[in-house]
Parts: sequence; C-alpha cells; structure tokens
Amino acid sequence: MKPTFAFAAVAAMLTAGLAGCGESDKPAADNPYNLITPGTITAGTQPDQPPFVAITQGGAKPEGFAVDLVEEAAKRLGLKIEYKVTNLTGVLTGISANQYDMGVAGFVMTEDRKKSADFVKPITWGFTAVMTRTDSRAAALTDFAGKKVGVVSGAVQESFAKANMPGISLTAFHDRPAAIAQLLSGGIDGFVVGGSQAEEYIKKENTLKIAVQADNPDGTSLPVKKGNTALVNALDTKFDELVADGTFMKLYEKWFKTLPLSPKIVKFRPGLANAVKSGATN
Repeated sequence: MKPTFAFAAVAAMLTAGLAGCGESDKPAADNPYNLITPGTITAGTQPDQPPFVAITQGGAKPEGFAVDLVEEAAKRLGLKIEYKVTNLTGVLTGISANQYDMGVAGFVMTEDRKKSADFVKPITWGFTAVMTRTDSRAAALTDFAGKKVGVVSGAVQESFAKANMPGISLTAFHDRPAAIAQLLSGGIDGFVVGGSQAEEYIKKENTLKIAVQADNPDGTSLPVKKGNTALVNALDTKFDELVADGTFMKLYEKWFKTLPLSPKIVKFRPGLANAVKSGATN
C-alpha cells in the first residue's frame, strides 16, 4: 500500500506542477498585457526621427505622431508609458533583451526585424529618400556611383543603399543629425533616409533637397516584444478605434501636414479608405 500511496502522491504533485506551468503561460490578472512593469508600458525610443518621434532640446519627453498615437491607445487601455531613450538599433536590441515592452518610433516592418520582434499592423506606409545639397545634379540611384553616401547604422535604408546604389562609398552614422551635418558640410554627397524625415529636414535647411525617392517595400509599424500577442492585439484594437472615430487622421495631419499616406495602408487599416479616396492621403 505504501508504494501505491507514494506513486499516487508523486502523480498528484506532477499533475499540479503541470497545471501550474500551464497557468504561468497565461497573462496574470493584474498584468493582462504581459508588461515588464504591470500597468506601465516601458517603451524604447530615439531622440530624432521626426515626425514619428523627436525630443526637443530641453524637452521633458518625446513628441511626434508615434508618441501621440501610442499614448492615446495606452490611455484607453488604462496604461501609463515610461520612455527609455536610445538609438534605432538599441530599441530593437532592448526589446529582444526584455528591457522594453515595445518601441515607439517609425520602424519599417521588414522580414528580418520580424525574427526578433512582433509588430502591430502598419500605421503608415512611406518612401525612401536620397537627400542631397541643392547644387547636386544626381537624379537617379545610379548617379551616386563613386560618391560618398550616408545612412543611419541599422536603419532599413542601409540595406536599401547597399542593394540599390551600386559603386557608392557607404558611411554609417550613429544618428540622423550627424549625417545631416556631414551632408551640409560636404563630407558626404547623399543621405538615404525615410521620406517623412527628409521632408522635415528640408523645411529647416533650404540648401537640401530630395534628389531621388522610392516606395518602401514594407509598412511603417511599431515593434513589440516577441510573443506578446496580448499587447499587439490590444494596441491594434485601439488604433482601429482611433481610425474609426477620426482621432488617427487628426494626429496624422498634425504631424505630417500635407504629406500623403500611401493607399497601401488601406489593406491593413481599412477604416482609412475614405480618407485615401477623398485625397486626404496619397
């Protein structure tokens, strides 16, 4: 009888243990979105990616389209946001290392990035721009052969330049301001950057222009820790609500002004179809 009792006891313990393991995989009642800190989204961001995000000199917190969009969604979910400032590569690395729940900036949702992070549905669909000084005669990607071209290290534009601009001398910069400074001073002949960021810089520097532009192959999105479908789904639900009640377009027009959205966004955000049709977006 003792062996039978012992076996039954062990079996009961194993059953309880397995049940406990199954329960631990589910979001806790007080932390339904599997956040590092319950009730607060820890977000990695970068200081200079207008109009998605920027931190002005002396600014207490980041501002921009991605910031406003996520903060409105978080408010509706009853969550707070704590920002951690780093660079583009640091945001993605931090998400993988469980330092951040998500990234708040404009991230092109490439297949390579999907290996280390999950993404919400695209929030915009932009283009890639090659910026030059206004005295440059370059008008095609092939015109930069033999010239010095800058990119931000780790940005999708780095891969774009390598694949589409043969014969260039490529320089990777830590951030956009450093690349812009070199472009203005003549240290580089071109700078490959997201189209919306290029538009922002041109507004500030009348000696710069967009010499070449090309559609992005993927949409711009927000990365979330791999496997955290609860947070991805919650954010997407709220973003779609923001589209439906008009808040999304108000925020978009606040930050992008007259810069149009691509019709490609409608596949992922059908609620934007009327805005596209009316000409509010591209």
